Amino acid sequence: MQRRTFLKYAGVLPASAWLDSFDASGAAPTGRFKLGVISDEFSQDFEEALRTMRGFGLQWVEIRTVWGVYNTEATPQQLQRIKDLLNKYDFRVSVVDTALYKCNLPGTANVLKEKDAYPYSKQMELLERAIERGQALGTDKLRVFAFWRVARPRDYYPRIAEELTKAAEVAQQAGLRLVLEDESSSNVGSGRELADMLKLVPAANLGANWDVGNGYWNGEVSFPTGYAALDKKRIWHMHLKDVRCGARAAAQEKAEAFRKKGARVTESSKCQTAIVGAGQVDLAGQFRALARDGYDGTMSLEPEYEAPGISHFEATRRSLEGLLKIMAGAVA
Repeated sequence: MQRRTFLKYAGVLPASAWLDSFDASGAAPTGRFKLGVISDEFSQDFEEALRTMRGFGLQWVEIRTVWGVYNTEATPQQLQRIKDLLNKYDFRVSVVDTALYKCNLPGTANVLKEKDAYPYSKQMELLERAIERGQALGTDKLRVFAFWRVARPRDYYPRIAEELTKAAEVAQQAGLRLVLEDESSSNVGSGRELADMLKLVPAANLGANWDVGNGYWNGEVSFPTGYAALDKKRIWHMHLKDVRCGARAAAQEKAEAFRKKGARVTESSKCQTAIVGAGQVDLAGQFRALARDGYDGTMSLEPEYEAPGISHFEATRRSLEGLLKIMAGAVA
């Protein structure tokens, strides 16, 4: 995704001042959970992203693309720069993202006409590079997928399970874990599908990257329905976003939603991402359930919000503010 530059808006409250707005009795709302942001949701400039997150009191970061390249294609010099900046701003890496298995399963054609991020023949080389990045950056978790989505995904689950088992074995030898994401464009696109795939792959080092929101594109209410299907002990990382779905919206509703909360509504899509707090994902309920279930894994904000008139940086900043407020209220 092309990351747009930050537009400075008059009257925006600085992050440090915003944090100070929480009363003294309830310290930073990140204390209960290991919350971070995927850095490129703020900026391709890794230092700008870390500096911004530090202003919100965060200590965790998920790394996908930096300086315009996927981390698995970063040069040794860029990797060293990443490490230096992590030390400078005192951040820990939650997950190194990969595009592993973001390709067609051999012999299939995906329904969305997506192009392979890397050809199937290059997947193990990609995994080896990802392992090197994880080891260099101090995390044992790598995000992976389940191949581009076909018309009847479950028909191919046994084959996909074999591929994930193979990848898990390679990662296990290096002491790393894989977290499988529920992604609507892949063959695992909901909480139920994620739960079923994990049952087919009992590898001790394969768990879930539970994306609270992605299931909506496949007709699932992510929380509570999708979450209820999952083995809680195998959720090791999470992606947080907000989504709005529904019938065709009137022009006035679109304008009002954008003016008030930045929620993008279109005629052409059943679901759209929204500024966190402007959609319908029950994030407060999700946080309460995580606290109840003793969740101790990491999580990252991934708003993926694009709309005219607002930069990606600003959308992410507003989403982080909204997320922290929801989190604080849920675990108070």
